Amino acid sequence: MRSAWALAGLSVVFGCRTPERAVPADTTVRAPSPRSDAGATDTLVLSVGRFGIWFAEGRPGRDSTGADCLERSVEIRTDSSRTKVPLLYTTRPPTRIDEGHIRAELVRDCRVIGIYRVELASGRPTKLADR
Repeated sequence: MRSAWALAGLSVVFGCRTPERAVPADTTVRAPSPRSDAGATDTLVLSVGRFGIWFAEGRPGRDSTGADCLERSVEIRTDSSRTKVPLLYTTRPPTRIDEGHIRAELVRDCRVIGIYRVELASGRPTKLADR
């Protein structure tokens, strides 16, 4: 009888979980409306071990042709912490380098201006290349 109640409880717990949304790695995030970040929600874009890589708040951008984009900040989250990657705004999800690092593009005015390696434990970015 006790195991039936335990199984029923687990069914309720796991059945109510909402799956996280992920953005494909080759997608550029476009602004929902010109010059506005209204409607931008935190979005899980990558998981590396115990770390979740999230797009957080954004800022509107506009390229040289006048096209709008949404440049999003990056946060590294675990069950017990949130670390914002300082001064890093991007339009594409970061990619995994190894268990301790990701690669992210620094974007300004919808254009990649630098490539960074970000340490997952600290959130510290290190420049790999200019663009």
